Amino acid sequence: MNSDTGLSLRGRMLLAALLPVTLVAVMLTAAFLTRLIADLETGLRTRGAAISRQMATAAEFGIFTGQRDSLSALAEAALRSDPDARGTAIVDAQGFVMARSGEIHPSDWPEFVRLDGFRLSRDVLLFAEPVMRSITPVDDIYGGSDVSQAPAPMVIGHVVVELSPHAIAKQRDRLIASGVLIALFGAALGGWLARRIARGVTDPVLKATEVVEKIAEGDLAARVDPESAGALHALAAGINDMAARIGMSQEDLRARVAEATVELLQEKETAERATAAKSRFLASASHDLRQPLHALGLFVSSLAQTEAATKEPRLVEHIQSSVNTLQDLLDAILDISRLDGGAVVPRINAFPLSQVLDRLGRDLSPLAEQKGLRLKVRPTRMWAMSDRQIVERILLNLIGNALRYTTSGGALISCRRRGEHAVIEVWDTGEGIPEQAREEIFEEYVQLGNPERDRAKGLGLGLAICRRLAELLGAPMGVRSRPGRGSVFWLELPLAREASRSEVEARLPHAGGAPDLTRISGTVLVVEDDPLVRAGMEQVIVGWGATVMAAATRDEALSLCRESRERPDLAICDIRLPGLVSGIGLAEELQREFGRMAVLLVSADVSEEAQIAARRSGFPLLKKPVPPGRLRAALRQMLEVRSRSTQSPSSADSADDKSPA
Repeated sequence: MNSDTGLSLRGRMLLAALLPVTLVAVMLTAAFLTRLIADLETGLRTRGAAISRQMATAAEFGIFTGQRDSLSALAEAALRSDPDARGTAIVDAQGFVMARSGEIHPSDWPEFVRLDGFRLSRDVLLFAEPVMRSITPVDDIYGGSDVSQAPAPMVIGHVVVELSPHAIAKQRDRLIASGVLIALFGAALGGWLARRIARGVTDPVLKATEVVEKIAEGDLAARVDPESAGALHALAAGINDMAARIGMSQEDLRARVAEATVELLQEKETAERATAAKSRFLASASHDLRQPLHALGLFVSSLAQTEAATKEPRLVEHIQSSVNTLQDLLDAILDISRLDGGAVVPRINAFPLSQVLDRLGRDLSPLAEQKGLRLKVRPTRMWAMSDRQIVERILLNLIGNALRYTTSGGALISCRRRGEHAVIEVWDTGEGIPEQAREEIFEEYVQLGNPERDRAKGLGLGLAICRRLAELLGAPMGVRSRPGRGSVFWLELPLAREASRSEVEARLPHAGGAPDLTRISGTVLVVEDDPLVRAGMEQVIVGWGATVMAAATRDEALSLCRESRERPDLAICDIRLPGLVSGIGLAEELQREFGRMAVLLVSADVSEEAQIAARRSGFPLLKKPVPPGRLRAALRQMLEVRSRSTQSPSSADSADDKSPA
């Protein structure tokens, strides 16, 4: 027992100390590996896109002039520029391969469009970039005609680059193996420290536990050494004091326990004798009383067929009524005794409520018609999970009472759903039940409006039996009533799985609905020094339909804008950028050089200084993390405002140096 307790306690201490360390090590390792793997994949795609775009810029003249040698040299140089490149190719506008290098798969290529990392197969990533021919307009200065507008660039071919992800896959495997080793090392180190700490705490506790166990076994001389208890000195003193007190009162306690034990044994014997006598009485009553009652019923039936019955019909009727009443009374008393003695065990199964209700309606309809009443059963498709026979017995008593105490109108049996339960209700149009008597009627031999104890109005045991049966099923039961209007007795049963599934499936909403077609258009410059944030923002904005120019620094952003044929309509700048220039300063510089483009600031800095600086600049600020829906709404609104401002006449006259939105 001591060893089990020690192992259990040490195990719990070790678990309490080791689990947080292990979780932290695993989470940090997983986060680190996820980021590194994402960086590898992002770097491969970025390199592929860069190679294809550089080739597209350099291949324009060669495709236009048909210089296959220069194009072949360009393809060879591009293949050698990256160790992950499998093959490169340059095709003309008709899809004819003008130059190729390395291993390429022209038969598997999709339609020629701009592709950034299209997975051609498990081992190939495809990058395609259109080669645009720029047409410079020529002005006729001697003809006096206006300067012709430059026609739009046209696609004269495509460059194709195929990269292999094998290298980054190997790096990823090495990173995962290293991460697992680091996590295991951290867990081992944490386990060693946790074991040292746990041992210093558990040893005094285990020693105190051993002393307590000895005291429990009767060794009242056992004591805890206060010197070895350490920080648990107060606990050791308390245990020693407890042992001394127990020793002083042990004899008195034993005497009291012995006396109480004798009394309990006597009471137990008395209860067992009473239970046995009750069982013998019930067994005797069930047999000895039913036998003569059965015979008496037969005699009455025979008597009703003789000539004596024609002479004394009322006498025969009274005898038959007395036999029936005695039979009902005996059945009710025995039922209550069996329920109180725990002799009734419910058998829970699924069954359709319609079968029970319809059967009761058919069986009791003659009684209702005999009294000139209407008995109606509303159809239901629900299933219940309960004991069918007990439920039927409860409802039989409730419906019988409804017809017995109703003089005009009728009774209604209905079933409705309440959450995961079916509520069966028995309505009547009788006299109703006063509020103060609605709990009293469920007691034995309680009858309202029957002080003379007329047996024709029942025995006063039906509702008591119903309440006991409902408690046996664990089913709530109650009554609502309005004096002079009638009563409603209800029984709540759990729904069966069959009914639950059918109803849930019937109410399941059909999938569908219009997809989110919210789109944005224009060119967005993203200036973000974090490569993951930059890549994620670029991906989501491109997915919304816009063109993205991504930069990490001020110089890179300015260079992109100067080299691009299409200037950005909107710039998203992080407030904190590498170098001395902030995002606000870069935005102002972009507006001075390239026109009044829209600017949106984003920042993880929530300090008051950053917010004041943003307000002073006049640029809107979104705090990271920015929900994608909010970012899209902001971009869409700002691009629409810029589009309307650039399309107005006043803006067109005063913005000759700006690009269209």
